[in-house]
Amino acid sequence: MIVRTAPSIRTYHKGKVIFHEGQESKIAYMIKSGTVDIFKMIDKKKTVMASLRRGDIFGEMSLLANQKRTASAEASSFCELVVITEEMMNKLLKSSPATVKKMLELLAKRVAATDLKTGSAEQSDSFLALATILDLAYREFAYTPRDKQREIENYKMGLSVNSYIETVKSLAAFSNVEIDSFLETVFKLRLIDIKSVKKGDKSAFVERYIQIKNFEQFMCNLRSLYKQMRELGAKVDQRMTFMSFTELARRTGSTPELIYKKVIKEEMPENLLFFDREKAMEWRKDKDSNFFNKFRRPRKALDDLEAVDDIIFIDNPTLKKALEGFNYYKISILYSALDQQGKDKIKRNIGKKVAQILLREPPRDRDPNDAEVLECCDELLDTVRKLKGVN
Repeated sequence: MIVRTAPSIRTYHKGKVIFHEGQESKIAYMIKSGTVDIFKMIDKKKTVMASLRRGDIFGEMSLLANQKRTASAEASSFCELVVITEEMMNKLLKSSPATVKKMLELLAKRVAATDLKTGSAEQSDSFLALATILDLAYREFAYTPRDKQREIENYKMGLSVNSYIETVKSLAAFSNVEIDSFLETVFKLRLIDIKSVKKGDKSAFVERYIQIKNFEQFMCNLRSLYKQMRELGAKVDQRMTFMSFTELARRTGSTPELIYKKVIKEEMPENLLFFDREKAMEWRKDKDSNFFNKFRRPRKALDDLEAVDDIIFIDNPTLKKALEGFNYYKISILYSALDQQGKDKIKRNIGKKVAQILLREPPRDRDPNDAEVLECCDELLDTVRKLKGVN
């Protein structure tokens, strides 16, 4: 039996692939000298996700989460690499809070770069990714020096759930729904304990804290249970595919406000929208019976009107006066970009003959951002402001 007294060193010439995406491995590397590119094949093209240099660690996810390689690594110049085994990694994490922080920073950079360049966080295993972040975040929390523990509110209660959520969101684009679903799952698996503290006597909000009794074995136990669940056909990751309106807006280059409008206009299929039954029914308990039967649009100041949908905020007498200077073509352009409420408002404030033509021969629907729509909208809003005496 050979006993190693020092880490082994491997050398790679420029252009040599160190490992391929999808490979299994139980080692990571630290760059002693030279440079390394981390890359993925996206649409059959080689996309460099990160360029690493001396002192950087890579391939650590194979050790931290027992995952297959999520990307490939290639020497971009002659390099010397220090091989880090699972035993070495565990010793580093156990003995050094600074190493835990370094791992979190590395994870942050890696996830952020991958998410930005692939546009899809779902390519990775979200359940194990959230577990790995929890493992590292809890280690950092557990290794807090005693003199610093006093500075952390309710330190003895455990790791704050809000703190964990902030850490997750600094690393990757997970929604609160996904994070809560993950915590609920590992809680039911009895891998963690969650305790709640009410914020003040009159507050309805609670602060939640995570406790992991044996955090040194957390990932090992989780991977074992996770493997068993997968073998039994449990679709653990399917619960992690939710995204919030904000996240959908970010990924589609839109805004949450536009996503809400598309839901109201029924431009999004019903099967994309879900409510957590238990939480929704709990939330509705203190709502008045008329709450769900009435809808009032918020009012907008005249200076804030800018889009064609904002026509509904103009009072009828002013809108009627402004539309008197518009010919049928311009009215039809505005009409074509409005939802039903906006269309009804236009019809109420134009002559009966024009309204009948719009009903009989409705114009094709236009996008609110169509150039002609924007031009007619600007003209209408300028007219309204002049009538109101606003420059």
